[in-house]
Amino acid sequence: MLDHQLAATIIFLIASCGMTLNWFITIFIRRLKSLQNPFGRLTGSQAIGEAIHQTTFALYAAPMIFFDTNTTVIIFFTWACALLPLLYLYTYKDCNLYYIDEYSYFGFTNNPTCLLIAWYTDFLKNCSFVVIICTIDIITVLRVHLLNISTKTSTSNHHQNKKRREEINFLKQACLQAVAFALELVTYFLLGPVFQSYFMKFCMMTVAWNLIRSTDAFITIFFNKEFRTVIPCLKKPAAIVPSENRDQKDTGITPVTGQSVYSSVKPESENF
Repeated sequence: MLDHQLAATIIFLIASCGMTLNWFITIFIRRLKSLQNPFGRLTGSQAIGEAIHQTTFALYAAPMIFFDTNTTVIIFFTWACALLPLLYLYTYKDCNLYYIDEYSYFGFTNNPTCLLIAWYTDFLKNCSFVVIICTIDIITVLRVHLLNISTKTSTSNHHQNKKRREEINFLKQACLQAVAFALELVTYFLLGPVFQSYFMKFCMMTVAWNLIRSTDAFITIFFNKEFRTVIPCLKKPAAIVPSENRDQKDTGITPVTGQSVYSSVKPESENF
């Protein structure tokens, strides 16, 4: 019983962090000018899905395990996790995702058909998507970078450098998120079945599954500093320029002091 409570506590802490970060991205991403592009829309779309995933684990799965709810509720929840596009594979072929109470993780039905489906339609398919996404991101950033070099625009160097830094940040973000998802697939499908101990299997499957979702949101916020501008405690105070000095600076007039006036006029005695 103590192991299950510890497992539920770990799931709740990780999922709560991921839930908060992903909902934060979902709500405030439209305010960021640097993400008003296809990449930003994809990031927001991904954050919505992961926010729902982490909310389910934080507010439903973890309390259900912690308070030892009826097994029927657990079975209903795991069946509800099967999405409509995969209904044929995971229901008609008798392949379900169910909660294994002994190791506190979600696993597939142990039969040849289900193992085949899990390996090809889940592990290999998602690994292929990770490779394709990384390849497309790298090619896109390189093409944009080469285009900026070949077409000399009238924009300032500061603007070009800022745009280049944003492109590199997009590339870093996409690659790190892809690597994180690849690590989750490796830990769940390859490393998890190797271990037989409760703690290692729990860490390689359930913890990794939730931790990657939280890490994905953290990566998005880390590489997009504009998110910090919507947090009141992290906002930098704007510098206040006195109106008199600002007007003088705008008109190009240099203020003079009384001392400078007297020093610029020669005494009459020096003219003789």
